[in-house]
Amino acid sequence: MSETLLRTEDLKKYFPLTGGVFRKVIGKVHAVDGVNLDIKKGETLGVVGESGCGKTTLGRTVLRLVPATSGKIFFEDEDITALKGSALRKVRFNMQIVFQDPMASLDPRVTIKNSIGEPLVVNGVARGRKMRDMVLALLEKVGLTEAHLNRFPHEFSGGQRQRICIARALALNPKFVVMDEPTSSTDVSVQAQTLNLMKDLQDEFDLTYMFISHNLSVVKHMSDRLAVMYLGKVVETTPFDIFKKSLHPYTFALVSAVPIPEPKFSGRAQILAGEVPSPIDPPPGCRFYPRCIFAQEICSVEDPPLKDVGGNHQVACHFAGELDFGKSAQQEYADSVNGSIA
Repeated sequence: MSETLLRTEDLKKYFPLTGGVFRKVIGKVHAVDGVNLDIKKGETLGVVGESGCGKTTLGRTVLRLVPATSGKIFFEDEDITALKGSALRKVRFNMQIVFQDPMASLDPRVTIKNSIGEPLVVNGVARGRKMRDMVLALLEKVGLTEAHLNRFPHEFSGGQRQRICIARALALNPKFVVMDEPTSSTDVSVQAQTLNLMKDLQDEFDLTYMFISHNLSVVKHMSDRLAVMYLGKVVETTPFDIFKKSLHPYTFALVSAVPIPEPKFSGRAQILAGEVPSPIDPPPGCRFYPRCIFAQEICSVEDPPLKDVGGNHQVACHFAGELDFGKSAQQEYADSVNGSIA
């Protein structure tokens, strides 16, 4: 069994809401609410869910970019939840992130050479000519050249800027990288290039990824395991293809929403009613029960734990394995093309 690189225990991140003349705390946004995850060395854990479900906050919390409200974060079996100063900087050598918007994450006043080289200089790894040579080597790894060294971010396309951000994330030779929707701002052809680049770099540098995305087909292509989030909680984790095997009603609904390029496949789709409940005042019991067509009385009062149903497949549902979703159009289509999703 692969060694666990990163693990969370009942991880929570609440953002306070203030109001009134004295700016008193009047509520909390439950962005991440009791997440238990483990990521093995060398694997890619895909994290999916609707907008606002807590995917990005989870990624930033495990990197200590935002402090956890409670719970624990372990990196290589070391509790990093409360680390500060030099101890935290030492851990951050091995933990990096590629942000969703490459233009917003690059300083428009700084050349690419200095942007990628800044972590090398700040951490005392390299300066001057040595720094330039290391930056050039990183650029060449992501398909850019020496001619790009002294250009500014606005002189690059969206795909090139994302490659630059990937190069910067690799500058300190990390072990773990959070990829926060790295292809959302690029067109389809560039997405394919970026995804293939990330897989090649993972093999070359022995990287471990947390890959956050809305695109289930992209996550399927990139990930070894999948975690599905809903309203701050993980409702299902699985190493299986969710287009073929999903046990939580919310996961099946996500799969049903994926468009397929063949109108003749008209399998059953689970259309979710209503809106996502407010993360300020989440419902009691199962977070998904107000929108679940299979909900029963127990769902409204008891929060189901994330339990193993076999094969490293975990589901937070009182009736996991007992529900009949029928066969989705996506599953029909996957079967017709030998299990692949176009």
